[in-house]
Amino acid sequence: MSHLVRLRTFAMGCDFEVFAFGEERGHLRSAAEAAIEEIERLELLLSHYLPESEVSYINAHAAQEAVRVHPEVFALVQRAVRLCEETEGAFDITVMPLVRCWGFYEGTGQVPSGHTLAKARERVGYSHLILDEREQTIAFGREGMEIHLGAIGKGYAVDRAVEVLREAGVEAAMVHGGHSSVRAYGHPPNTEGWQIRLPHPLHAERSLAYLLLRHRAISTSASTEQYFERGGQRFGHILDPRTGLPVHNELLSVSVLADEATLTDALSTAFFVLGEEGIRQYIRTHPGVQAVILRHQEEQLEWIG
Repeated sequence: MSHLVRLRTFAMGCDFEVFAFGEERGHLRSAAEAAIEEIERLELLLSHYLPESEVSYINAHAAQEAVRVHPEVFALVQRAVRLCEETEGAFDITVMPLVRCWGFYEGTGQVPSGHTLAKARERVGYSHLILDEREQTIAFGREGMEIHLGAIGKGYAVDRAVEVLREAGVEAAMVHGGHSSVRAYGHPPNTEGWQIRLPHPLHAERSLAYLLLRHRAISTSASTEQYFERGGQRFGHILDPRTGLPVHNELLSVSVLADEATLTDALSTAFFVLGEEGIRQYIRTHPGVQAVILRHQEEQLEWIG
């Protein structure tokens, strides 16, 4: 007899869920519990919400001295920097001073003065990160810098949870972080994959599409969930690290498909910043990456790749 075990935890500011499918309920539950423990372990390393996390320690000390970090954290930051380079700064893990500047970290929402924004921009830029692979240290080249792994850490936690389930021999599984980053492998019986719903970013009760996910990951970014309004203008939480400003372009939402959630998580943010032409350019040179976009004033999704 087949069983489905579903477990949940709250980490990195969102709900994570693990779905494990197979024959033995007890084994499935043990594997799902181990996957949840992996997500919670990573929160202690990567979450900027926890003052005791490794990322918080880096942010507090790396401008004064090189900080030796956990090898896993160093490897993830290295990979993030490569993605910063590949996207020409549209994705940038040093964006935290801008997040604070616009009031998104505290949830207050504020339009900074030109001077305040300029000072924050001086503290942003992945080129100011100093990584020493031999010593496994991270240092900041400028005072006031901070790293923010929110646009890659969630996907990484999803990937690691999936690997825990695979290593435990779970037949089929799906893991999501905040519903915005999902990875699945295998398939429940009488299906060809795990059904993923893409809701309309402005009308969550409406479905734009249903996808069957199998041996793939998908992440979605939109500026419609976190935003504030001032003077009749709407300011979304996705910031362009290159300008310091909230993104305003033709896109309402972007979903990215690839083999790993670490990659889709980062690229969904980068693609939203890059806009449609930048997305097409990236996908032309990166086989295996696909995007699904929704433009303003349109109801039809478009697939790219």
